[in-house]
Amino acid sequence: MNKASIIAVIGASGTGKSSYIKGELLKRYSRLLIWSPLEETDNYASFCGGVVVKKITDLIAQIKAGTKSIVYFPKGSDKEVKTQFDRFCRCVWEVDGAHVLVEELSRVTMASWAPPAWKNLSTAGRHRGLTLIGTSQRPANIDKDFLGNCTEIRCYRVNYDTDAKVMADALGLQTDYGSGKKGAAVAIRPQKQLRDLPNFNFFHKNPDLTVGRGVNKSL
Repeated sequence: MNKASIIAVIGASGTGKSSYIKGELLKRYSRLLIWSPLEETDNYASFCGGVVVKKITDLIAQIKAGTKSIVYFPKGSDKEVKTQFDRFCRCVWEVDGAHVLVEELSRVTMASWAPPAWKNLSTAGRHRGLTLIGTSQRPANIDKDFLGNCTEIRCYRVNYDTDAKVMADALGLQTDYGSGKKGAAVAIRPQKQLRDLPNFNFFHKNPDLTVGRGVNKSL
């Protein structure tokens, strides 16, 4: 039986998400499909030597051709992009064993809603042997089914209390204690721990539910 591999990579812009994804998560793959709404700056195609497509028909053609790395660069109104995302996810479902990266989930899902095809990927993708990676700068705005089904979560600094609260709960962070004036213990709430993380520092929840703190590896 296939094991689930669903990874959330969360954090504000510039905190270290891309270096983790490119430096560690995408080191090895047999097939790679990327949803990249910010491809002009993220430049995944250059990183993975992939083909950029902007239409679902072109995506299907590249999948059928056996192209190893495909980057979908969505264009259009919010409604059109959400429709494209659902179709992208339907296509991905057919590619057994692929690595699938979805950037900027808050653009195509909401806390209480996600396209049906995305729900299939995040709840049953293991049946297709998929490795699913989803990113967001604003975790309070993405669908909870995805976070709830993650086998791993890496969280960098978030800049809003609502996002810190969501991630503290998802990670199961506990209150920490530091030293205050005259050596007195000072309680540091989980939300504050997440909001005070320096760039490239993170909390990581592992498949065995342990949570550790670390710093990104150098590229």
